[in-house]
Amino acid sequence: MLVTPKSTLFFAKNEAGGKGFNLYLMSQAGLPVPEWVVFGKRFFQEFLASPSVKTTLSLIMQRLSAKELTPLQAEAEVRALFEKTDLSKNLSESLDKALKDLGANNVFSVRSSAADEDSLSHSFAGQLSSYLYVSGKEDILKYIRQCWISAFSERSLVYRLENGIDLQKISVSVVLQRMIDPDKSGVLFTCDPVEKKIDRYVVSSVYGVGEGLVSGTLDADSFWLEAHSGKLLKEEVVEKKEMMKKSSSGHCSTLPVPSNLVNTASLTQEELSKLYRLGHKIQEQYHRPQDIEWAIEGGKIYILQTRPVTTLQADLIGYPNLWDNSNIIESYGGLTSPLSFSFALRNYKAVYVQFCEVLGVPNEIIKDMDSYLGYMLGSLNGRVYYNLFNWYKLVGVLPGFKQNREFMETMMGVSEALSEEIADRIKPHPSWDTFSGRIRKAITGFNFIKYHFTIQSTVDDFLATFHRDYDKYRSLPLKRMRGDQLIRIYMELERNMLGRWKAPIINDFLCMVHFGLLRKLTTTWLKDLDSTIQNDLLAGEGGLESAEPTKALLRLANKAAQNPDLRKLIETIDPAEGLEALNQSPYQEFYKSVLDYLDKYGFRCMSEMKLEEIDLLTDPSYLFVCLKNYLKSGQTEIHDDSHEKSLRAQAEAKVASHLTGFKKKFYFWVLKHARKAVKNRENTRFARTRIYGIARTIFQTIGEDLATMSALEQPRDIFWLTIEEVFGIYNGTLPSYNLKGIIELRKKDYGQFSEETDPRVMTRGAVYWDNTFIKEEIPQVAESGDYDLKGLPCCPGVLEGVVKVILNPSDNLELNGEILVTARTDPGWVPLYPAISGLLVERGSLLSHSAIVAREMGIPAIVSIPGLTKRIKSGMRVRIDAKAGTIKILDE
Repeated sequence: MLVTPKSTLFFAKNEAGGKGFNLYLMSQAGLPVPEWVVFGKRFFQEFLASPSVKTTLSLIMQRLSAKELTPLQAEAEVRALFEKTDLSKNLSESLDKALKDLGANNVFSVRSSAADEDSLSHSFAGQLSSYLYVSGKEDILKYIRQCWISAFSERSLVYRLENGIDLQKISVSVVLQRMIDPDKSGVLFTCDPVEKKIDRYVVSSVYGVGEGLVSGTLDADSFWLEAHSGKLLKEEVVEKKEMMKKSSSGHCSTLPVPSNLVNTASLTQEELSKLYRLGHKIQEQYHRPQDIEWAIEGGKIYILQTRPVTTLQADLIGYPNLWDNSNIIESYGGLTSPLSFSFALRNYKAVYVQFCEVLGVPNEIIKDMDSYLGYMLGSLNGRVYYNLFNWYKLVGVLPGFKQNREFMETMMGVSEALSEEIADRIKPHPSWDTFSGRIRKAITGFNFIKYHFTIQSTVDDFLATFHRDYDKYRSLPLKRMRGDQLIRIYMELERNMLGRWKAPIINDFLCMVHFGLLRKLTTTWLKDLDSTIQNDLLAGEGGLESAEPTKALLRLANKAAQNPDLRKLIETIDPAEGLEALNQSPYQEFYKSVLDYLDKYGFRCMSEMKLEEIDLLTDPSYLFVCLKNYLKSGQTEIHDDSHEKSLRAQAEAKVASHLTGFKKKFYFWVLKHARKAVKNRENTRFARTRIYGIARTIFQTIGEDLATMSALEQPRDIFWLTIEEVFGIYNGTLPSYNLKGIIELRKKDYGQFSEETDPRVMTRGAVYWDNTFIKEEIPQVAESGDYDLKGLPCCPGVLEGVVKVILNPSDNLELNGEILVTARTDPGWVPLYPAISGLLVERGSLLSHSAIVAREMGIPAIVSIPGLTKRIKSGMRVRIDAKAGTIKILDE
């Protein structure tokens, strides 16, 4: 049976090969395709199955695989074998039928169409033969045989060997298509394949047959058309002295172009318009940029074939996702384990569902929002990103979408403007545009405003309940429990604690609005004042829970400083042995104080949102590093915040003298709420850190349980699993349970993710293919030469000093008054701050933890400095002006 335009989809897809199936799809779409049939792969397989071919061909391929033959020698043996073997009666009779339907007096193209299973994932472009202007049954049969032989050409065999494609499963179909004798022909790209843009189409055109254009032997005219309208943008008309026309069977010849056409555009405006409309229809059919071969005969346009544009390195038209890690990198910096990512993804959804509930969003709307509430985060090359598209949609549940969008960008440190396409696609949920939707939005807006006046009592109640529940779970003997017990404990904790996260999330949004509004009012009403006055206004607030562990450490250091022998012990001992050294020392009172600290703050560590990080309970070395730093630098007193309070009072006085009446009252009302929201945000986030500490202990202990039963090679391998997989181990929902194999594969993948990804990434279609996550970050350099790097000023101060670069907990953490340079920070870094003189952070925003704590501790600080860690190295001497946000390198 032949494949024809009337064949069933199933038959055509299985028999026609890639090129033949494409013709089938075009015919089904009603495109003007010259008549065709396909001799499906069954004819080729029938030929191979003949006694004279099967055994011999198999031996040739075996010898090629064993390198007893070169690909060129194998091609020669296959050619000889095929040419001496008779074609089947079935093939001959099927050709008779095809010629009866297509017209025996016509001329045809005979084209190979790769049909083996691997043809879908590998491109055989240019490796299989095609023949033009073939006439007569005998020549058609001859060229069908040649198409079959081309599947075993030297080039094809080399390609298969290099790509590991099974040599015993080669299969090819053959397309027989009526050839027209075109006046003009060419190629239409439904994109610009050179510039890699989708806002224009590109048409190339020659006189005669398109073979000269495809082979590159003839110059062609080029036309650029606007993608959404077909309007001619520009044209390049070349000198066309020659064209190719049909000759003897299977061949073309070169002829001169009539002199009056040599320098004339080969396509009219009408022809370009028709080509544009056809190209648009074909792209709609295939949903990706197409490379379309076309021809014009007697004024009618024919489509000869179409295929995806293969030169594009990225998907240009797929559904977009916008990723940004400007803010979340503070919590999840660098590579983040599958367990930490999936843990965060699960909890982000739970928290923002609660946000919608507390604002009175109906349950049916929340269910409809599931498609993006469940995907607020993404993982690109092992790094955690916000899916901004979905965050913008979430903000849309509140009135004032445009304004809130800007406030959210300020809070997240997002500075890049949105493209028109993304801005259009992030509009609020369509249900809000209905009458009932506007009523609902008014209700959510009222509920949100209500929290402006009740948030402090709401947060206080939350913290009281939180500490009660936290103490309950912290007191459990988690490290002595079995894995199945711990899963039940975790689920209970998730329900009772993370499931009651409404106060923190409401406060986060209040913080977003008040901080964003404060920034906007400052730049609008106070533009004559210093641009950093907002930082001074937010300084000296106090009451940050996240600073308490550092204050407690300073009290320990102060106590140690009073005893010279104890001080010497701490300064000289290896931090890894510090706890045991105290245990065996005469300083038992101090040892007990350290144990009390570990009991209270043992969940702390650097990068403490990541479950795989090692906390103080597991390894207390970091505590002794910090104590040593404080003692050596002489910083053993709790910071006196009188300077910050003075800056704050001076800034308030400036505002009070600059504003009057309503503006003054409103500005200070916003300032009061911004201060309160920022402090509450820090304190509720510290509560989150405490829960993550318990979760870390739970999953580490589950890892130990699984390792004892040989499900894991070692306990810490659990962090290479997702949280759903860990649940599945105990709930019986794993499709496969070769955990060691899964873990080995993920370790190998993460080993290839060493290069830092771009802070802002746009992907289209399938996220992990045909998209680029990495681009070179260019440091911001001043043309005047007054500074080498510039960032966002956080806490004022001018100083010169030596820098020390610390990028992760495994680096040398010893500090003695240096300027700390790092890529990112989180609350776990704060214990390092008393031993530094300044802080420079590559990433972050004015609301990032490093900015807030630096203001409270009076440490000159600059964040969001592009290219910082690539430009600055340990030992360099620099001058920083943290009021202007500039860094000058003095000595490299």
